Amino acid sequence: MVNALISWLGQPIPAPEPSRRALVTSLVAGLFIGGFLVIFQPFGAYDWDSPYKIPVLAGYGVVTFVLLSFNGYVLPRLLPIWFREERWTVARELLFTGWNILSIGVANYVYNGVIFGGFEREGMQVTHLFFMVLITGLVGLFPAVGLTTYKYLRYLNRYAQPPQPTPQTRAEQAADQTERLDLVAENGKDRLTLPLAELLYLESADNYSEVVFLKNEAVKKELLRGSLSRFETQVPAAVVVRCHRSYLVNLHRVERVSGNAQGYKLHLRGLETPVPVARAYSEVVKKLRSV
Repeated sequence: MVNALISWLGQPIPAPEPSRRALVTSLVAGLFIGGFLVIFQPFGAYDWDSPYKIPVLAGYGVVTFVLLSFNGYVLPRLLPIWFREERWTVARELLFTGWNILSIGVANYVYNGVIFGGFEREGMQVTHLFFMVLITGLVGLFPAVGLTTYKYLRYLNRYAQPPQPTPQTRAEQAADQTERLDLVAENGKDRLTLPLAELLYLESADNYSEVVFLKNEAVKKELLRGSLSRFETQVPAAVVVRCHRSYLVNLHRVERVSGNAQGYKLHLRGLETPVPVARAYSEVVKKLRSV
């Protein structure tokens, strides 16, 4: 049981992305919290008689929306290293959920103190802060764990059994040996010429692109100044395709495809490290059966 739990916590899962979806999710969560408090009026709210009860209770939903928007949209931009996808696991997702609950709880405490004048009468009270964080946790913990589990299983089922490439025939391999690629840098002078069969992938490197290829069965790398988009126009579009915003990959070198909750990975012949496939480019894997 313990080993299974530890294994589950270490499973990869998609990292939060600072996208419009994060803002929509924050809005839905805020509406849910505000609606829940207004409809059910828990934690003594039902006995509170005030003409401002409904807007005050709805205000907790606004607090939730603001904090989740900051944590889900702004934080990943401020701390990109912490939110790197290759390091994101179920455990990190739950820690991030805990941070959401803690920060919302603190914000609720401040909101509560401002609305009801608690700070003026009593100042900051640690016990009151703890109680507010506890209430926030009781409302949000179980839905958060359930959503994390659902997110992991949904993506795992989508990517766990990827289609596999069709092996090349000898004739196709021979054709790749004879087809030459001529990659020309921005200055028009620097260039790299090689057979299509030797190209593994290209990776974006700031204002340069790193070309990774095989030479005498050894992996070689060469930097050429220019964007991936530039070199994308210099390669056969059906074979060398974009699988990630930072990668162009030679589909004829793909030996197998693996997958987990974060998406697909392409394993290339002659290369130990797999090439990631961004979820936005998942359709690339289906092309492996037709190239």
